[in-house]
Amino acid sequence: MELASDLPRVFAVRDSWFERQEDAMPHPYADTLRLPGADLHYQVRGQGPALLLIPGSNGDAGLYEALAELLADRYTVISYDRRGFSRSTLEEPPPHGWTPAGWLRTHTEDARRLLAAVATGPAHVLGSSAGAVVGLALAGSHPDLVTRLVAHEPPLTPLLPDAARWQDFFEDVYVTYRREGIGPAIQAFAAGTGLGELRKPADADAGLLRRVMGNFDFFLAHEVRQAPCVHPDLAALDAQQGRIVMAGGEARESFCYRTSAVLADRWGRDVVDFPGDHTGYWSRPADFAATLADVLTQD
Repeated sequence: MELASDLPRVFAVRDSWFERQEDAMPHPYADTLRLPGADLHYQVRGQGPALLLIPGSNGDAGLYEALAELLADRYTVISYDRRGFSRSTLEEPPPHGWTPAGWLRTHTEDARRLLAAVATGPAHVLGSSAGAVVGLALAGSHPDLVTRLVAHEPPLTPLLPDAARWQDFFEDVYVTYRREGIGPAIQAFAAGTGLGELRKPADADAGLLRRVMGNFDFFLAHEVRQAPCVHPDLAALDAQQGRIVMAGGEARESFCYRTSAVLADRWGRDVVDFPGDHTGYWSRPADFAATLADVLTQD
C-alpha cells in the first residue's frame, strides 16, 4: 500500500526529469546570415562541438537534414544552402567568366564567416562533392577553424592524369546548357560523370526535390566549370593533412572517388569508405552518420 501511495510522487519525479532532458537539448532553428552580396540561409540543431555540413552542387542543406538529426545528440550541427542555391539569395549573379579560383575564394569565405557567426570554437567539417572542395580550402587557409575535415569525394579533376579530358567535358556541358538548355545539359552531365543514377530515399521530401531541381540552372551557369576545375593549394593541404580525412562512397571507379584516392595516396593513407554512393549521406543517413561519428572520434 505504501508503494501505491508513492506512485504519484515517483511519476512526478520521472516527468520532471524528462522535461529537463527536453529543455537541455536546444531547439533547432533557421536563420539568415547577411554576407557581402548574399543572404545565406542556415540551420542549427543539437548540442556539443560544432559540426559544419557543406553541401555539394545540389547546394541545399535539406539533403543533410536526416544526417543532422542523427548527429544532433552529440554535435551542434550547422548546415546551410550555399550562396545562389535554394534559400540563399544573391543581390546579383556572379560575374561572367567566374574563374575556379574566384568561385573557391567566395565559397570558402562564406563558410568562414558562417563559422565565425555561429560556432563558439573550431568545428568538425563534412564537405561532400563541391562542398569537399570548399572544405579542403577552408582547412588549408583557416586551420584554426577546423578540428577535423572529412572530404567526401571532391571533384578535383586537375589531380587526375586525364585532367584535360575532364575539363573539356565540363566546358562541353556548359556549352550544351547555353545552346540547348537545362535538360540536355543535365543529361550530358549525368551520363558523362556517372552521377545520373544516384539513389534517393524512398520518402524524399517533394519540396526539397523541387528546390534541388530548381538549382540546376545556377549550377550549370556558375559551377559546372568552376568546382571541378579548382587547382588545390597542395602545399597548404600537406601542412594540414593530419586533420584531413579523405572519404569516398561505394563506386570506386567514379572520378570523384579517384580524386579522394589521389590525396589519400599522397599522404600515405587509404580512402575511408562511407556507405552509399556520391550522396550516401542522403540515401543512407543512418549508416553514413555511424561512420562519420566513428571517424570524428578517432585519434
